[in-house]
Amino acid sequence: AALFVAYSLALPVFCFRSNSLEAALLAAESTEGGFLSDTGILRLLMWLLAPVAAEAAQYPTLISSDPREATGFLDRLESYAEKNPTVAEALWWMGNDQERTDLLNWAYAETSVLLRDNRKVVRELTERLEGGAATIGDCIAVMERW
Repeated sequence: AALFVAYSLALPVFCFRSNSLEAALLAAESTEGGFLSDTGILRLLMWLLAPVAAEAAQYPTLISSDPREATGFLDRLESYAEKNPTVAEALWWMGNDQERTDLLNWAYAETSVLLRDNRKVVRELTERLEGGAATIGDCIAVMERW
């Protein structure tokens, strides 16, 4: 699911397992808006929440995905903001727990819709990856519907 969301949102990371450190570094090191913008942060949150949304759609309890990756990403950005005024300017939710919660809920909802609307592609991608023989080219071919 993380690979599909990253590819769909044109993220330069195609990690099979998303993580908050990689997302925070990508956002903090981006220049001229890039990923340190409202849209960029939402895209990275969606990537981090993709495994959670995919697992929650199939099972009543999360076992392998971790929703704390998304909050960890925001925590890391906030710690970078203490030392970097450019990062601090982009974090409009700082100091407002309700705004932060709303941002996380919105990202989760958008991710759930993206995965649900593309469930056939995500299912086929999952089957290829579970088979163990798929290359990244095979995965892209599935996502591009070749």
